[in-house]
Amino acid sequence: MSSRRRFLADSARIVAVGAAAAGTIGCEMEPKKPPLFEATLDVSALTSVGATLVSSTAGFDGAPILVVRDAPRQFHALSMQCTHEGCPVQAPVAGVISCPCHGSQYDLEGRVRRGPAQLPLARYETEYHRWSKRLTVRVDA
Repeated sequence: MSSRRRFLADSARIVAVGAAAAGTIGCEMEPKKPPLFEATLDVSALTSVGATLVSSTAGFDGAPILVVRDAPRQFHALSMQCTHEGCPVQAPVAGVISCPCHGSQYDLEGRVRRGPAQLPLARYETEYHRWSKRLTVRVDA
């Protein structure tokens, strides 16, 4: 390969690497939008898989938050507001979450078991902090 061709090939590689790096840096430099809602909950009492906790903390929609332990380091969190007409649902009994207003029922994943509700319970994003045994729940923008 001639020195001119080598120079052009090397220059093209440098430009390509620089463009890729600039694109990556540009993405990382974008300010992260703050979440619409965020709360941190103590989940140390949830010691077994399937255990649940109704938080006294009001969630994004103003309803309490239900936390369910899925695995040793995995949890999910649901709104305790019925998707039918917004009534507060009751704490789970034998894995069933019931709405006292019109009889809707949900499973521990928030899926509708019995209507009139058509939509599942709202679900929060979660992040477990194993050292502090706390769970951050949030709604991203």
